[in-house]
Amino acid sequence: MTDALYLRYRPQTFEDVVGQKHVAVTLRNALRQDRIGHAYLFTGPRGTGKTSTARILAKAVNCLAEDVDARPDNACPICTAINQGRLMDLIEIDAASNTSVDDVRALIEKVAFAPSEARYKVYVIDEVHMLSTSAFNALLKTLEEPPAHVIFVLATTEPHKIPATILSRCQRFDFHRISTRQISEHLAEIARREGMTVSPEALGIIARSATGSMRDAISLLDQVAAYGHTEIDEELVRDVLGMVSGLAISEFVDALAEGDPAETLTRLHELIDKGVELSQFVNQLIDQLRTLLLLNVGKDPSLVDLPDSLLAKAQEQAAKFTAPQLLHTIRALTEAAQALKTPFAGYLPIELALLDALHLGETASVAPSAPPSAQKTAQGRAAPPPARPAAKPKPPPRRTQGSSPPPEKPMAAVDDELANIWKQLLRAMRRINPKLQAMLRSGEPVAIQDGKFYIRFRYEFHQNQVRAGVDDLNKGLSQVLGGPMEAVVLGENESPPASTESNTSPDANPNPGPHPHPDPASSLTDHPVVRRAVDRWGGKVQ
Repeated sequence: MTDALYLRYRPQTFEDVVGQKHVAVTLRNALRQDRIGHAYLFTGPRGTGKTSTARILAKAVNCLAEDVDARPDNACPICTAINQGRLMDLIEIDAASNTSVDDVRALIEKVAFAPSEARYKVYVIDEVHMLSTSAFNALLKTLEEPPAHVIFVLATTEPHKIPATILSRCQRFDFHRISTRQISEHLAEIARREGMTVSPEALGIIARSATGSMRDAISLLDQVAAYGHTEIDEELVRDVLGMVSGLAISEFVDALAEGDPAETLTRLHELIDKGVELSQFVNQLIDQLRTLLLLNVGKDPSLVDLPDSLLAKAQEQAAKFTAPQLLHTIRALTEAAQALKTPFAGYLPIELALLDALHLGETASVAPSAPPSAQKTAQGRAAPPPARPAAKPKPPPRRTQGSSPPPEKPMAAVDDELANIWKQLLRAMRRINPKLQAMLRSGEPVAIQDGKFYIRFRYEFHQNQVRAGVDDLNKGLSQVLGGPMEAVVLGENESPPASTESNTSPDANPNPGPHPHPDPASSLTDHPVVRRAVDRWGGKVQ
């Protein structure tokens, strides 16, 4: 059985570690100056070289080569023993399976013994954040003042879980995610040594899929190579990794830009029928929209990592969206990606996210619908889009001859309170009924009046689903408002009935006809939301 590629091409010297020059240079200089610390903490994402660097450090401090700059030489008996995994003075411990205080006490008892072959005994504790609190406390004194012949190297992906008392006793090195370019170049070198022919586009896909992890990237290359081909192109990589083609993603983004719900959902279901992995598709779509957002906001091609063959198309697509549209769509898809991890609704979260994004596109001011003179400034750059209105605008009510104009609404401040209540309700519904919460995100709050909370939905499907779960919705409203409240679902063209109680809705108009202007202070004081605020924090409305 042959070794996996990531084991075969594991870094053997400081110079072999890709993307972590700041760590390699610091440790190399510490060797030159004989300033080796007694405890190190290596932190960073998975697959960025933490444990590999720990092994290199263990070789370097014990290497028998006379030239310090040549250490580790990977030729002396000590380096050879470490490379072969048989040096007794290099002890690698998996903290995930040795979490108890008894495990740490057993380690401490062995620390006092002198090295058997090497100059130093090096303890590498991987995933150290998994140790229990009592285990950390037991390790504390030894870590602070270890014997002169012992070096500790702690590695973790979650440094925030390590006690401050441990952190303060270690020299900390943060390993960074490796850039796509560096991963691509390293993969190309591995492919050359292995006799593979891999296209630059295929390397780019693998590098981006690894999200900064060199180990993941090499493993993906190994997986693709196992398909049985020595010539690897973009299509082969996408097939093996279960990814949607770049053309399909581009066409899907074009459908989003057109703002056609039917066409967008049709394309989605075509991909589903082909057996596409939904989570992979959503991640690819988010990545593409992120690229468009950077191009839309920054106008700088250097912000994105795209070949020239794809850059022109991406710039063309970026011009079809406004930044608020892209931000909203990315947020909706990100939430859908999280919802896909729960098996309650299949691909419903994606459908809701797309419809939500398209609904924003119709209510927000979009650049193509504005006059050309308003879209471009003198410098030729797109004018910033106007802010999205708080609610769907309604035509002014018809007035009979002789009727007085409607009184000015004194509730502008309460509209903000309604929006705040809506946010709290969505958070509460996430705990009570996640499926219903996903439906609510496609609606908009309209008003609170007469003990009822009115919510408007555009699509009948959403209306029916929310009505079916109205008991849970009423429960969430009661938690948020601190008292009984009834939810009422409205259609797209429906409005709350007229009421003598003050209304938080910007759509609600008072009955036409001559009547005196209401006193703003008394209207605010009588509103249930304001009364609740006064009861909670005290004070009075002036």
